[in-house]
Amino acid sequence: MMQHGFDNSDAAGGGGDAGHDLEFATSVDGSVQQNVPLPPPPPTNNVLSSMTAAAGASANPPYASYSSAAPAPSASSYAPSALPSCLQFNNSDHPAACLFHVLFKGLALLLYSLGSKAMEDILVTVLCIILLAADFWVVKNITGRLLVGLRWWNRVDPVTGNTSWIFESASPSSPDVHVETNTFDYKFFWSILYLTPVLWGVFSLSAVLFLKFNCFVTLGCALVLSSSNVYGYYKCSTDQKEKWNQWMNRGAEMGVSAMMRNGVFGW
Repeated sequence: MMQHGFDNSDAAGGGGDAGHDLEFATSVDGSVQQNVPLPPPPPTNNVLSSMTAAAGASANPPYASYSSAAPAPSASSYAPSALPSCLQFNNSDHPAACLFHVLFKGLALLLYSLGSKAMEDILVTVLCIILLAADFWVVKNITGRLLVGLRWWNRVDPVTGNTSWIFESASPSSPDVHVETNTFDYKFFWSILYLTPVLWGVFSLSAVLFLKFNCFVTLGCALVLSSSNVYGYYKCSTDQKEKWNQWMNRGAEMGVSAMMRNGVFGW
């Protein structure tokens, strides 16, 4: 061991007692070895190590096997069913006219069927007549002209006072009028026009059978107004006249053939 001494009296200029001297000692231990390699770890149980590794792999699966971006969900194969063609107003050239062609009719029928449960009969009668009058005016002056190119109206002679009924048809074959009737509009107009008096006729028959005398005013107005539009547009349309004649002839032929099969004439 190596020692170094330092006398305080020498630093102070040589004076002073020897008992007040400070001594610093340093020592270096040469037995400590540096840069010595670490001993190998003690052997472990191979079975225990494999079990621990397997447990860790099952708890935390390797992320390398997963894609960084999740696959996009496949598009659903469900497609909503389309509405019936008779309710698809997008096939019409005049969807607003189609709506009003059936709107007041539907409201009048609904009010007649269910209105008596919520209000008095007289109020139901008044509201139904208002709706029926509105429907008659709309069909006569707007929807028939827009959907099928037909119009019927009356003219009063100011001199004689006589009333003349005028039935007009804008035929596509006319050289001065170019009107192309949409197939959807054509079928929708005539189907609703013919169906309306049939429904009111069923209600009228039911009212007669059950003796609902308070409904006769409403049903009478409904039958007169709806039948008037049917007759007016029938007179306007040459095509409808031809179809009506075909239906009558076909019905007559079916009736005659049925009677011949049943031996009504003794054949």
